[in-house]
Amino acid sequence: MKLYNLYIPAENGVPVVASLPHSGTYVPPKVRKQYKRNPAPILVPVDWHLEKLYDFLPEFGITTIQATHSRYVVNLNRGLKEPLFGPESSSVVPYESAWKHRLYDGDISKSDIEERIKKYYLPYHNRLEKLLKRAIRDYGKVYLLDLHSFFFGPTENICLGNVNETTCSEKLIGSFEKALLKNDFSVVRNVQWVGGYITRHYSEMDNVETLQIELRFPAYLDRESFEEEEIKEWESVKFRDAQKRLRSVFSGALEELFSAV
Repeated sequence: MKLYNLYIPAENGVPVVASLPHSGTYVPPKVRKQYKRNPAPILVPVDWHLEKLYDFLPEFGITTIQATHSRYVVNLNRGLKEPLFGPESSSVVPYESAWKHRLYDGDISKSDIEERIKKYYLPYHNRLEKLLKRAIRDYGKVYLLDLHSFFFGPTENICLGNVNETTCSEKLIGSFEKALLKNDFSVVRNVQWVGGYITRHYSEMDNVETLQIELRFPAYLDRESFEEEEIKEWESVKFRDAQKRLRSVFSGALEELFSAV
């Protein structure tokens, strides 16, 4: 299993990179054996089926990197800070699910944690950084979109986060906000989902602007309640309608973003 799927447009590229760090579900056998067995943990939530929803991004010239492995192998949207093995909300290797259920009977070894970081965490971030540097070389600057989905939290369709107006210009966040509203998505800024590690960390690079885009599950999945369960079904009229409108969102946002001042 590849660590990530990477789509680099062969032509008509734009200085935009999209990152999908939480839509993967794969757990390597060695890692799965370390989890509790009775009962086996339910590894949710996941940014369900975003890789399918956003599969049109390369058509707009957007370079896209999508993680294939579960956030419970390593959480790519957490920084390498102690404790490396700890709460799901802050640690690279979580010992619990987002529902606060323990994943292990006890601790795992330091060598196991280091191995996961080396094998599953660093390759994604190293490649993402190279993609950003390549775009800066080719275009002078780059916009990074960190794409996620959620259920618990704001009831609006979309949460845009730039860490309280610090990680990107008004032009970037405003272009997407305007296009989302035009396509009948309700939007809030910097409410609960203000931007995670990827948004914060890569905004510190010169000539990089970052924006986190959180899409609420009911805006694209055909159900209204989401519990501690795997969401296998995705194909629906609602899904295709949301995808169609998101295509229009990206078309409009990019047109405005790259229009002459």
